[in-house]
Amino acid sequence: MRKEVVVKWLTSTRKVLGASRAFGRLCGKPFDRGFVGELLVLERLLQTYKLKLCASDKNGFEYAGSANKGWDVSLTLGGKTIYVNAKSTTTETKKESGYPKWVRQHASDFCDIKYVKIGPKKFIQQVRGKKKGNHDLFYVFVDVGIWKKTSGGTANFYTLPHEEAASICYKKYRKVFHNGRPRKNKSTDFHFEYDEVKKFKDLNLCRILKK
Repeated sequence: MRKEVVVKWLTSTRKVLGASRAFGRLCGKPFDRGFVGELLVLERLLQTYKLKLCASDKNGFEYAGSANKGWDVSLTLGGKTIYVNAKSTTTETKKESGYPKWVRQHASDFCDIKYVKIGPKKFIQQVRGKKKGNHDLFYVFVDVGIWKKTSGGTANFYTLPHEEAASICYKKYRKVFHNGRPRKNKSTDFHFEYDEVKKFKDLNLCRILKK
């Protein structure tokens, strides 16, 4: 990948993040945290791997944005392609600890869920771990809230391979949430909290190439 192309992407991404930061502070309301989180991940990937990206014409990346591919950024280095899905939040826990809480995740992305009808408008969910994980997919949980607060615009990243994210989801969702409990709809919404991802803190997103 040509160096000038990588530099253009990195410069443009930083400009958009700067404008988003200024707009968010001006309006004083949550501003498109999902898009900001994707760009923060893209910026950090470009910064971390720019030398490797420029080392070969066969290396490169793709920003999928809102294309609904199941991932946001792909990165190809040395003939291997990995996929990154950004999960962003500005929400903090109710304990006022300042720790992030990633709301409205879908357990069906991480677990196999079967719906059993028990009445005209009621279901129960049977939750099982996925038999096959995606070894090339990584979830990066982005604390956009801390990025908004800090003067330098530094975000916190927590990098989980799909298998680890699925394991956390399965244990929590099956035990605490809706396995075997009556539901009025087929929603699988739940959330990840800081204590569940804190050991995966990875400011430079280096874990994605360690597998």
